[in-house]
Amino acid sequence: MPLGAQGPSEKFRLGRVIGNAAAFLRRNAIFSIAAGTLFFALPLALINLSTRYWPTLAFHLGAIGSGPWPMSVNLGFSMASGLIGAVPNLVGQAVLSKAAAGEINGNRPSVASCVQTALQHIFPVLGIGYTIYLVVFVARSGSAAVELSYSPQAGGLVFLLLIVPCIVWGVAISVAVPVSVAEGLGTVASMSRSRDLTKGYRWWIFGLISVVVIGLLLGLRLATELGLTFVSLQSLSPLAIVLLTFQGAMVSAIIWTVLSIILATTYAELRQVKEGPGADELAEIFS
Repeated sequence: MPLGAQGPSEKFRLGRVIGNAAAFLRRNAIFSIAAGTLFFALPLALINLSTRYWPTLAFHLGAIGSGPWPMSVNLGFSMASGLIGAVPNLVGQAVLSKAAAGEINGNRPSVASCVQTALQHIFPVLGIGYTIYLVVFVARSGSAAVELSYSPQAGGLVFLLLIVPCIVWGVAISVAVPVSVAEGLGTVASMSRSRDLTKGYRWWIFGLISVVVIGLLLGLRLATELGLTFVSLQSLSPLAIVLLTFQGAMVSAIIWTVLSIILATTYAELRQVKEGPGADELAEIFS
């Protein structure tokens, strides 16, 4: 029986969103682990390793200390690593969006079809992801510049003033990637469509995302800390450092995998609440 085949609803139900996500994870555990490892864990591990060895390269480039040159080089590296690392992450979110939302309507996901659909919509999805990344990057860079020029307190205040609107805007466009994958819309149209769908339910969505991310982060962090209780980081071999870096990437990968599925089931719930699509219509949309 399709997970979401309960007919149109007039109320947004968090329980149904979480239930659909949990059902997808239970039925497609291997698929989720494979997607999380390939599109999230491995790229994040490589980015983390490059960041670990960046100070050595920065020293050879003369980008140590303060001044226009070091700031420009470090900002450039930070932006470049973020933009490059975002590509597989966004493809992974698109793959999981296709799989999770299709499962809700009873379509068993296949790796080939999900990857094919994700690649067909890669440019709008990248546009959405890069827009979000650049907005957050500007907010962080602006607060960092104020902190360096004035004081940490001033930098923190500017960060709060900038990040709060970013969060509000981010919640409004939180289902833009599933929209793009499902409806074939472009970057701007997908974000506009997401704002329309989330209108009236953004506090619920913000609470859901916060609980999922904070809960997973605390649980996984606790597990990681327990595993490192008796480990001396100074005595670790290069291989052990690589393994620990991959472990940290796996923590982030689990969060992003679950969050991608949650956003896909949220999109399906919003469609059902606001438009009440039939099973045949959703099957056509996600085919």
